[in-house]
Amino acid sequence: SLWDLHELITKVTGKNALLYYSFYGCYCGLGGKGQPKDATDKCCQLHDTCYDSL
Repeated sequence: SLWDLHELITKVTGKNALLYYSFYGCYCGLGGKGQPKDATDKCCQLHDTCYDSL
């Protein structure tokens, strides 16, 4: 779920995911397209892909 991703990012980075990553890169936040800009954005892309397959 989105909450699980929030918890994961917050735990790994020590930053509140909602405040720091809601509009980060190409895939963190709503929607997504193009190439992820880095490993964090790739994590958001993988989450989106997994969530879309449910």
